[in-house]
Amino acid sequence: MTLTLLLVAMVVLTGAADVAKQTEAEEDNGCVNRVVCPNGWTLYNCRCFRFVQKPLTWSEAEENCQSMKAHLASIHSAEEYQQIQKMIADQTPVYPTAWLGGTDSVQEGEWLWADGSCFLFSYWCQGEPNNHGNQHCLVMNYSEKKCWDDQKCDNKKQSVCVMSWSSFD
Repeated sequence: MTLTLLLVAMVVLTGAADVAKQTEAEEDNGCVNRVVCPNGWTLYNCRCFRFVQKPLTWSEAEENCQSMKAHLASIHSAEEYQQIQKMIADQTPVYPTAWLGGTDSVQEGEWLWADGSCFLFSYWCQGEPNNHGNQHCLVMNYSEKKCWDDQKCDNKKQSVCVMSWSSFD
């Protein structure tokens, strides 16, 4: 697991420039006209999302996403978060806690997205993240408020992957 977290840290740190270029390209090229998500993926905001129902650890979930040319999902707005929740609700009658791509395993309290994008939006539950018992990975749909919580990365959860349109080029 440590090796995987280090690998994710490298991806996060080296991918930031690519994400900035991607964001600029999306604005300039109108990516919506270019994107067709693979079967089983849902398009929202120029990115394709997929809910993975098999419970995995955070590292296993990230590896699973990478095997599909994706990463654990980053969330950039309240609207996007609601769309991800709707996507999950369309597949399951409940709102399960599920891994997103957020982690502070590199530096405690400094949250990063596995896909290298900037961590500008958050929807933490009250009092979270609290790092209770060494928690470094982000789950969505926590508690009755369906907000975010930091949890131990070795817990097994369902997950959400994201694939950017540049993955298709």
